[in-house]
Amino acid sequence: RRDPRSVTQRAAHAATERHVSLRPAPDTMCYLTALLPVSAGVAVHAALTRHADTLRSGGDERARGQIMADDLVEWTTGTPGGITGIEIQLIMTDRTLFQGDSEPARIPGYGVVPAGWARDALTQPQGHGQGQGQGQQDGARTTGGATTDSGTTGGDTTLAGTDPTSSEELRVWVRRLYTAPGTGELVAMDSRARLFPAPLRRFIQARDDTCRTPYCDAPIRHHDHIVPWHNGGTTSLENAAGLCEACNHTKETPGWSVKPRPGPARADRLRHTIELRTPTGHSYHSTAPPLPGTSQPEQLARAS
Repeated sequence: RRDPRSVTQRAAHAATERHVSLRPAPDTMCYLTALLPVSAGVAVHAALTRHADTLRSGGDERARGQIMADDLVEWTTGTPGGITGIEIQLIMTDRTLFQGDSEPARIPGYGVVPAGWARDALTQPQGHGQGQGQGQQDGARTTGGATTDSGTTGGDTTLAGTDPTSSEELRVWVRRLYTAPGTGELVAMDSRARLFPAPLRRFIQARDDTCRTPYCDAPIRHHDHIVPWHNGGTTSLENAAGLCEACNHTKETPGWSVKPRPGPARADRLRHTIELRTPTGHSYHSTAPPLPGTSQPEQLARAS
């Protein structure tokens, strides 16, 4: 009552901060959070609650919260109980996918998921209460890919199944990512283009997982040239790093420098490494995280 003008101005500014965020939760769950103007947030919650109460009164055995969560997914994606129109880059070894191995898988931007859950995400039919991770690309539901232990990059492999509750064929695209034995280093792909092409961006996303700044684990938003393009840097996997938006802008300010750094002779350091130097003179090194199925340093030492 004493200062209504400033309160109104703050409310108008707060509306510009609306956004949606995602963060991991235990047991292959996640928190999807929306910061909305109160009118919009109340309207969404009321619509979900009203529809859930209608279904409950009609005999639906799910809890009201479960119905609201399922409706939110269906209304947003257009697919009951499932995801469509996106690619989530579910990464696992070929042994986990085809041989029932227990090596965990990984979802970039989320983290490690159990092997059994990852296999179920590819093979179980769509439906309420299931944690499917299929996306869609070129008319097919997709996953990021499996990894093997040697060789060069290959093409795409298609897995197909049938949903018993629907006549729609379930198609899962598997992109094969080949790694060097022991070190887990991905095979490089080069391009002369100024911007990273889509396949190379997916490669960087799979390799780096989160922002490569050593003290940051934010989701990757920018695919950055380590040595800038205007300084002669190439559009290649070796000169690429996945960064969050803040870190990418920060490294362009005076006093910051980043350069590729060849890994030392130790087997656990042969993965892609960059060196970051701050305006205070401190130097940090960032090594790409190991992919699922990569031997740990102590295992490599024993093997050698």
